[in-house]
Amino acid sequence: MLRVFHPGIPKTGSVIHLDREEAHHLFHVLRARKDEKIIVLNGYGYYAEGHILNGTTQEVIIDSVHFAESSKITLCSALLKNKAMDFLIREATAIGVAGIIPLYTQNSEVKIQNVSEKQMHWHRIAREACKQSGNPYLPTIEIPRKLKDFQFSVPTFVAALRKDAKNIFHYQSEVKNNPVAILIGPEGDFSEQEYQYFIQNNFHFIYLGKHILRAETAALYLLSVIDHICLRTRAPKSPPGDPSPGLGFPA
Repeated sequence: MLRVFHPGIPKTGSVIHLDREEAHHLFHVLRARKDEKIIVLNGYGYYAEGHILNGTTQEVIIDSVHFAESSKITLCSALLKNKAMDFLIREATAIGVAGIIPLYTQNSEVKIQNVSEKQMHWHRIAREACKQSGNPYLPTIEIPRKLKDFQFSVPTFVAALRKDAKNIFHYQSEVKNNPVAILIGPEGDFSEQEYQYFIQNNFHFIYLGKHILRAETAALYLLSVIDHICLRTRAPKSPPGDPSPGLGFPA
């Protein structure tokens, strides 16, 4: 089924007007037609089933409104090269994360000149991934920051090539239904100084199998396993209250 974004999901039976960008993609790229059924997402868990009233006026009638539980996983990743970072954001959004935090680490080689432009680029990728996958939650994507400047306030799991790394299922009770963060290093791995910081802050080192994985592959591997352990409910639910008309996308 076709999917579009709209800032704020109205009540059942109401009519929404798509913005120019969404309408152009829906009618001119996807070739949607009058009365065709679509899904409307707002990026905050509300999603609606509706049908196109009129392609000329860009109007959609809402038939029903639903709500889904959000992910409790934050992905913290060392900055990867352009295509790899874009790929990671796209696939992590499709799997489902609450937020994505790019990090400068000691072995990071990537430098960003225009941070705000890059953040907008990543946001567009995540938005398209939501429409492709049907994930009703658009993750927050923060501006890159130095690893040493970031405060980890939830249990954090580090993909690590270390002898003391454990299988993620060793921490199943900590992971299930609790907010967690996963931390992925650059292609050159974390420095020994960074590993000492992780030890001092009681981070958990996770073994990802016998093969050496690329950073983006390691991130998706660990994210998928933790997402499975969490067993989030993605089935349609009644909204917890009337959707706020002011609900919109992150700036």
